[in-house]
Formats: sequence, C-alpha cells, structure tokens
Amino acid sequence: MIRKREQHLAGFTLVELLVVIGIILIASSVILINTTGGSGSSLSASQRIVSGIAQGARGQAILKGATTRLIIYSDNNDTDDDKKLRFFGIVYQDENDSSLWSAATQGTYLPEGIYFDPDMSLNNGFPKLISRMNLEYPRLTPQPLGGEEYYFYEFESNGTAAFDWQNAWLVLRAGALKPSPNGSNNLKVNFEDEQLEGLKSALILRRSGTTTKVNDPELIKN
Repeated sequence: MIRKREQHLAGFTLVELLVVIGIILIASSVILINTTGGSGSSLSASQRIVSGIAQGARGQAILKGATTRLIIYSDNNDTDDDKKLRFFGIVYQDENDSSLWSAATQGTYLPEGIYFDPDMSLNNGFPKLISRMNLEYPRLTPQPLGGEEYYFYEFESNGTAAFDWQNAWLVLRAGALKPSPNGSNNLKVNFEDEQLEGLKSALILRRSGTTTKVNDPELIKN
C-alpha cells in the first residue's frame, strides 16, 4: 500500500503539467520584464505571458470540465484606462447554470506599452473567432453576465478551441493611449506611431487548443 501511494504521489496528470507550465511561463516573463528594458523585450515577454495564460485557460477547461474563456479588457470601456487591451484573465462557465461565470485568476497586465490589437487579430484570422462579453471581473462567486466589455477566446471542456476556430490569431503590438478621435474624454489605444509599427508579434490558437508563436512581423497582416 505504501509503495502504491508513493507511486501515485510521484506522478503528474496532464492537467497538472499544463497548469504548472503556464505558471512557469508567466513567472519567467515577469522576471524578464524586471531585468531587461525596451519595447522589444516587453513584446517578447508579453507573448510569453499570453501563451502561459492561454495554456492556463486550456488546462482550466480540462480541470473543471467546463467552457473556459481567455478574456481581454476592451478599450471601449471608460472606467479604467490602464487596463485597456493589456489586462488578461480567465473565466469559466458554471457546470450547473450556463448563464453563470466565475474568475479562475485575478487577471494579469501586459508590460506597459504593449497591447492586444483586435483589428489586426481579425485581419489575420476569421472575424467570427473573436467575440465580446460583458462581465464584472474578477468574480469570486458565479455571477450572470453584465458589466464591462471584454474580448474573449473560448476553449471547450475537453481543452480544444471553440468549434469554428481555424487558426485564430491573437496579435500583440506596441502602442500608446491617446485621446479618442471623436473628441470625447475616453482614451483609446493608438497603434499608428511609425517608430513602433514593426513591433508586433502573435499567437495562433489552433483547433487542438495548442498555440504557435509568430515572431516575424512580416507574417502578420496589417
């Protein structure tokens, strides 16, 4: 009995490995941010952070046996400019009530100056692959939808990407918060600076739930 128990403790399930890998990726990226400088380093670290979050979302889907979403704070919100397009999180659907969602993490910020670009993500993939939801995040208890807007990428309960996903892209770029062109006080993320134009990278989220990194900016459509 003792030998069997030791063998069980020594092993790791696939879900445990996925979660551990995701945590290691995020932790190593935070260390890199704190020890190196420049937009290029921040972009590389951001790509690793988002890859870790995507793996964490997939692992959470398998662990909970529930639909899980990687969420990104939209720049259409006017309550927290610091979060716009650089605050990521994970939520999962309640197993007993599909209208309820809970937070799996407290959320993670990308390094300053690096943002998710929804338009370029759509240009490289399929428009129906990136959706939006409104919620209050993070949620400590299951709650119905409603609140601020988030973009999301979805994983099914078996860890695969949502049914229609065929090479969905998640593009990260260097940018800056600037006043909205419509004259309102709402700040929007601007990607038009020519000096930052080449600072972009991406992740391809595949049907299997795995991710592929794209580091060559020439492969990412404008």
